[in-house]
Amino acid sequence: MKKYTLYVGLNDQVTKQQEIGTVDAYKIATNVFCEYTGGATIYESRGVYTHNDGDIVVENTLVCVVFSDDQEAIKKAASALKVAFNQEAIAIESTETNSIFF
Repeated sequence: MKKYTLYVGLNDQVTKQQEIGTVDAYKIATNVFCEYTGGATIYESRGVYTHNDGDIVVENTLVCVVFSDDQEAIKKAASALKVAFNQEAIAIESTETNSIFF
């Protein structure tokens, strides 16, 4: 089993502002992960990066953790979130784990 951690920025890629409120973003992400992966642990953080045009961006970011053997489901969830939040990219980190659900 792998642990996938997705970093989902909430600023719109065009306006570079957060267009969807954080509470609503949690709801959207919850629905996406329930549909594609069965669920996730989701929490908020602050992200900072340099945009393609050189602007430094600080944004609210959802960190979404999923334990799964289905990489395609993770990619589908990420694609749905990219559309929902109009994101340029979503970072997906995968780690091998010996986790069990007890």
